[in-house]
Amino acid sequence: MPDPSLNPSQQVERIREILVGRQMHQVEDRLQDLENRLVSGPSPGPASSPALQRLQDAQSTVLRETQQLRQQLEQETQLRSQQINHLAAHLDSASRKLDAASANLQRQDHQLGGNLSRHLEEISAAMAARIDARVREILHHLQHEIGQWKHQVDRDVNSVRTEMVGRQELKSRFARLASAAMEDEPVPEAEENGFLL
Repeated sequence: MPDPSLNPSQQVERIREILVGRQMHQVEDRLQDLENRLVSGPSPGPASSPALQRLQDAQSTVLRETQQLRQQLEQETQLRSQQINHLAAHLDSASRKLDAASANLQRQDHQLGGNLSRHLEEISAAMAARIDARVREILHHLQHEIGQWKHQVDRDVNSVRTEMVGRQELKSRFARLASAAMEDEPVPEAEENGFLL
């Protein structure tokens, strides 16, 4: 992965150095040295022999092949440079897309967090409202039940009081009846009502 501390041009040079390598420079140096040696060789004299002619032909062939090799090397270097530039542009584009995607994810995460917080607040408010409504319903039911129980207790108490009054009156009448029987006197109340009790 390229060093983030390097600028784009330095990164491209670093990638070119990795892909092309130092051997290309060494090959260029050797070719230059060979050309220099061939050019600076002994000049042919007036009475050139067939061997010297063959040497000149060989020199020409070597120079021609060296030139072709140099051209091929330059073409290969240009091709590698274009590939490296294309790769650098692709990496730069991918880096920008990655930064944009990261920013988008952060924005979506923030929005999701806000939506989740609002949703939780709405759920909490709805639950609180339902709990309050249920508590009011239970309190109303309890008040109704307590009212019914109180009414029933009041009726029971009144009934007991009524029974107590009736027993007391019955006891009083029996007492008067017994007293009248012992004295053999007519009971005025019995005469008035037509019955003893």
